[in-house]
Parts: sequence; structure tokens; C-alpha cells
Amino acid sequence: MIAEILISDEIIPLRTSDTGEEALSMMDDFYVRHLPIVNNKQLLGLISEDDILNHDASEPVGSYSLSMTRPYASGKDHVYELLRLLAEYHLTLIPVVDNEENYIGVVTLEALLMHFAQMASFSEPGSI
Repeated sequence: MIAEILISDEIIPLRTSDTGEEALSMMDDFYVRHLPIVNNKQLLGLISEDDILNHDASEPVGSYSLSMTRPYASGKDHVYELLRLLAEYHLTLIPVVDNEENYIGVVTLEALLMHFAQMASFSEPGSI
């Protein structure tokens, strides 16, 4: 299975003009600790809850000095690659980009775990 199958259409990326307060509210709404920042479909990076709490939350996220690490997956990446990235960077979601590195969505840790649970038929009686 590839990443683009698991993309969530519920989580809206941040714009550089969104404030830290708005980002924290969205994180609460979606039960995640990270959100992508996108400008004109171009993925700029991820912001974490800790990044916001270490800055003035009333300021736009575009004014924050953030880590240069920009983990992302390609839409054609296998789900095991997503799992590796989520674990390596301790993420709650991973941005997915197309061949031109345009943002197309995110895959959440929850969606990935649900996929593995269904794949292993953990919901079937007697499966464990």
C-alpha cells in the first residue's frame, strides 16, 4: 500500500500568516502535535506544539525560527517508509508531496495504525 491511499482530507495545513494560537487550536481539534506549513501548495515544513510554545503564540507561524528538518513522504512511498519517518522524527503526522514537491496532504499516525490493524485483521474474532 502506498501513502496517497491513506491521505487525510480533514487536516488543513497552516499558512505562514496563521498565528501560533490558531495552530494550537487546530492541533487540539485534530488530536495531533504537528501541522504542515504550506505556501501556494509548496510545503515549507512542519511546526510542532513545542515550537509554538517556545515562541509568542500571538505571532504568525511564518515569523518563527524553525528547525531546518523537513520530513515528508512521496505519494508513492510505501506505508513502511511512512512508519519509519514517523518513528524517526517522533511525529504524529507526515506531510505527503507529489513529484514536484507540492503538498497533497498528510497521513496521520492514527490512520497508519488503523491500516496495520485492518491489514492484520485484529478486528476479527480470534485474531489475537
